[in-house]
Amino acid sequence: MKYTSHQEIVDLLFLALYQDDHLSVEEDSMLQKALGALGWEESEKSGPSVVKAFEAVRKANACDETKETFLAERTLKIKEAGESAIAFEWLGKVLGSDGLDPAEARFFERAEKMLFAEG
Repeated sequence: MKYTSHQEIVDLLFLALYQDDHLSVEEDSMLQKALGALGWEESEKSGPSVVKAFEAVRKANACDETKETFLAERTLKIKEAGESAIAFEWLGKVLGSDGLDPAEARFFERAEKMLFAEG
């Protein structure tokens, strides 16, 4: 996996967690597995930054327009890096770990369309 896409995938995962306004134990556990697979280290000296992701997502989630822009930018970068499949896999594992509520399902479908759209 390309390092440049790691942060965008982590950003996408954090945005996904905001969709149902809570973080379940199951989601947290799966998120930790995803972060490890993406090269995150607690020191954040290398690999993706959880702090950066949290700050960026908190700002982006302020309104629907900024959230949509954030989603579009991240999915485009992931797609350009050739990492759509791995991003979609981790997104599905994290969101599905405690079942998909309607808001999460809509977000998951939207992300899938953006990650795999032609052209």
